[in-house]
Amino acid sequence: MINISANKNKDFLHIRDCGLADYREMLELQQQLVEQRRRGEIGDTVLIVEHPPAITLGVRQSANKLLAERKKLTAKGIDVVEIRRGGGATAHNPGQIVFYPILNLQELRLGVSEYIRTLEQTGIELLEKLGVKSERRKGFPGLWVNDKKIASIGVRVSRQITHHGMAININNDLGIFDYIVPCGLEGVEMTSVLKETGKKQPMVDVKNHLSQLLTRYFAPRVRRLPEWLKRPMPTGGEYNKTSEIVNTLGLETICMSANCPNRGQCWSRGTATVLILGNICTRGCKFCSVAKGKPKPVDATEPARVAELAKKLNLHYLVITSVNRDDLADGGAGHFRDCIAEVRRRCPDVKFEILTPDFRDCQREAIEILAEVQPFVFAHNVETVPGLYKKARAGGDYQRSLNLLRYAKESFGSIPTKSSIMLGLGENDEEVEQVLRDLRAVGCERLTIGQYLKPSKDSLEVVEYIRPEKFEWWKQKATELGFNWVISAPFARSSYFAEMRTT
Repeated sequence: MINISANKNKDFLHIRDCGLADYREMLELQQQLVEQRRRGEIGDTVLIVEHPPAITLGVRQSANKLLAERKKLTAKGIDVVEIRRGGGATAHNPGQIVFYPILNLQELRLGVSEYIRTLEQTGIELLEKLGVKSERRKGFPGLWVNDKKIASIGVRVSRQITHHGMAININNDLGIFDYIVPCGLEGVEMTSVLKETGKKQPMVDVKNHLSQLLTRYFAPRVRRLPEWLKRPMPTGGEYNKTSEIVNTLGLETICMSANCPNRGQCWSRGTATVLILGNICTRGCKFCSVAKGKPKPVDATEPARVAELAKKLNLHYLVITSVNRDDLADGGAGHFRDCIAEVRRRCPDVKFEILTPDFRDCQREAIEILAEVQPFVFAHNVETVPGLYKKARAGGDYQRSLNLLRYAKESFGSIPTKSSIMLGLGENDEEVEQVLRDLRAVGCERLTIGQYLKPSKDSLEVVEYIRPEKFEWWKQKATELGFNWVISAPFARSSYFAEMRTT
């Protein structure tokens, strides 16, 4: 049995290279460490290992497909192990790097979906360092190189403690995958860094790169949050139900993509803000954690899936938002229209709020397209004061955002327009008040004001935590300036309690 001395220091992520180790021994070690982590006897730990040939079978029986008898596999020196992790059959052998994080998600303030996305991001960056460009595939945890799979994820989370993890093919013999249907996906071809690049990687270098990334993404974060900004992790029946429906339908939510601190509260009420047009933005605002890059083509099936979400959650009020899609001629306005129209067709009593991008090169055309499916609340966020745009919102333009809100009010008449601003990025009171006056000048009558909280390690740092009484002061100021609907509080976000009708 492998023995690893426990390190009780919780201020660091403890990474252990276990070399080449038997799968069953590592499984037993994980189980011991999970119990120790749960009791607070050790800090967060990650085990990095290579395994002798082994095939593991997960809890999803339909995905556990062996293509050879177990006796034959045993004769070839391949161990077959049934384990309690997500996913189906996968395989391990030397030259494949495997890592098992034993983490307390509650202390890291990560949900399970966020955790899996972070594992994937770790793998993406590791493979990029090794010369391979990989990507996620919606609905199939792991990483892909075109149509070939290069990394598999299977995790288990028990009372907020993780184990099992991720396997990435580096230099390993891919022939072992001929004995299974990888993850139950018929016709899937496996690949490796060696196969993609023709270059064998020194595993010591791979482990060093991986350790740096693990430290970057999972090292304990010092969070000196004031008491009024501490909120328990999301749990409960309605939260779990909403999460399951969203994931089953393959939909994105801004709740997860932007690491919104309100997702537990909102999902527990059975509400969510749907993120359409993908989860990759054409811009890279530093206050936001949504990924920047080249988006995929518009998914024509998305309107039907959004409608199914509304039906399954029995929604009465639906907020729809999107990433910036500067690659589209209409900025995505037509897809907003199609989503609204399809939800109305299937759920005619649903009311809508749309939170749109700024439609940089097509504002008037976008407003004309959206006019086809009014009424709705039209929202577009200015986000911060104009003096901080270069720092926080380099792809945006303050006047352009005001122009969009003015065009919407002029075109839609009595339909409410709405905007939102974050505090805590270094703005002063005079700048904030001027933003409120500018919004009123273009007819905006609904407003949310909230505390900026750093959503990812690469996002801007918080300059100041604004006290709750100051938010109450801003609410009174906004009301005096003529806003007829105001939510101003530390956790307020643009769609927070959007369904409320009172000031």
